[in-house]
This record gives sequence, structure tokens and C-alpha cells, in this order.
Amino acid sequence: MRLALGLAWLAFVIANTSASAKESCAASGTPMSRTSMEQSLHQRGYTDIRGLSLHNGCYEAKGFDSKGKRFELELDAATGAVHNAE
Repeated sequence: MRLALGLAWLAFVIANTSASAKESCAASGTPMSRTSMEQSLHQRGYTDIRGLSLHNGCYEAKGFDSKGKRFELELDAATGAVHNAE
């Protein structure tokens, strides 16, 4: 019984840790301008950007890449580094 409870608690902690990591960016400096972020995305092949919003130190970008595939990215606002991709 203790083992089952311990494993359930561990699974809960792991699930909540990974969920909170996806939701936050620790921007390491001044956020890039929207124009600079769009240019950075275009250079990486994301050609049709339909949405770009700044929240909690992250840019959230949505749209389509050069092959027509839908994308949704969470990017560090200061560096443009991808934190997660869908």
C-alpha cells in the first residue's frame, strides 16, 4: 500500500513539474521586438506566422512553415530559443 501511494505521489510530482516547465520561460534579458522575432522565425523557415504574442517572458508563435505544416512554438523572448514545439 505504501509503495502504491509513493509511486502515485511521484507520478503526480513529475507530471506537475513538466507541466509548469512548459508554461514558463525565464527570459534572460530584454525581450526582442515583435519584428525581430518575426524575422528570426522567417529565417528558420516559419513563413506564414498567424499569431505572435508575448506573455510571461515568452513569445508564443503560431502559423505554418514553408512546407505548409502547422506549428505552435514557445520561444524565449530575449534569445528566440525554442522552449517547446507542437
